[in-house]
Amino acid sequence: MTTHDEKRRRLLGRLGRCLVCTTPVLALAAGGAALQASAGDTASGTVMSEETLLLASNQAEAEAEAEAEGEAEAEGEAEAEGEAEAEGEAEGEAEGEAEGGDSAAVTRPDDYTPAYREDGANDPELLARGEELYYDTSLSSNGLACASCHGSDGDDVGYNATFEQPFPHQVAMASEQFGMPEVHADEMTQVCMVAPMEADPLPWDSEDLTSLSAYMVEVQKRFAGEAHDL
Repeated sequence: MTTHDEKRRRLLGRLGRCLVCTTPVLALAAGGAALQASAGDTASGTVMSEETLLLASNQAEAEAEAEAEGEAEAEGEAEAEGEAEAEGEAEGEAEGEAEGGDSAAVTRPDDYTPAYREDGANDPELLARGEELYYDTSLSSNGLACASCHGSDGDDVGYNATFEQPFPHQVAMASEQFGMPEVHADEMTQVCMVAPMEADPLPWDSEDLTSLSAYMVEVQKRFAGEAHDL
């Protein structure tokens, strides 16, 4: 026997003795009956072949890689679920903000005094200016005017039965979106500016707000079938 063969025999012998204890574990990981049989042969003194040792090593490496890939995939899924949940919460918060408008922007300020009369008898020039604004699409950011939702030429539409009552009265949009139980004519004008027309509220001391509010007082009377100045 050559020196090389002798060294190879000794090496395989040491590997075989070491695998007497570890082979059952490898057999469980590999799930193969052939490897279990190899363990029995080794225990009885038979030296394991190089092919068997290589099979056990490769199978163990494959199982370890599969386990690592599974853990990485699970971590990726958990991270994706966390991101989706965070996005869902952010969307929910944004929707909540959109549904609940800022009532302070459409409610009369404490230091505000209206420059129109809510019982009528407003200046004809004020009413004429209000009628112009009623059809003015430039007030909105989306091309709408007051008449887009409420009709024109005396064809009053888009109002609930509560609009038959004098101001202040309940307006469904103000109640549902801004939590306001009732509104004055100028507050209703501001609600329409902010909500359907998607614009900023008019300045409270502006002639535009005064004119539109005075005009809406007369529209309310017309809708209720009362005498009006339009």
